[in-house]
Amino acid sequence: MATQIIPKKSSVLGKIPLTGDLAVGELVQNLADHCLYSKDASGNVFRIGTRPVPDKVEVFDIIGANLFFGKLAYADFPNSGSIYDSALWDINKTTTNDNGDVVSESSAIGAWNNKQNLTYA
Repeated sequence: MATQIIPKKSSVLGKIPLTGDLAVGELVQNLADHCLYSKDASGNVFRIGTRPVPDKVEVFDIIGANLFFGKLAYADFPNSGSIYDSALWDINKTTTNDNGDVVSESSAIGAWNNKQNLTYA
């Protein structure tokens, strides 16, 4: 009878395992990104194989009267952790009034997770 091997997995878009998440040679797959990762003897986490690489990731979020639209270039993806922790997101903030009219538009660079606390200009 064949032995079934099921590697660790994540379904979080952009999640790259941290060195502490893996033993040397252990595999983890990111189901959202279609990536497979491992760790070498020096403790470096690396991606196995290739995948179609987007030139950027775009996301949006609506919080109250604010629409946040963020872009992160693939070149700015972190080597580990979540892409949402990268401090290089280009974030646009659009604020509307109760009628849905745009009352202000501004932008900032920072972590997507910190979008509400950035200084927008």
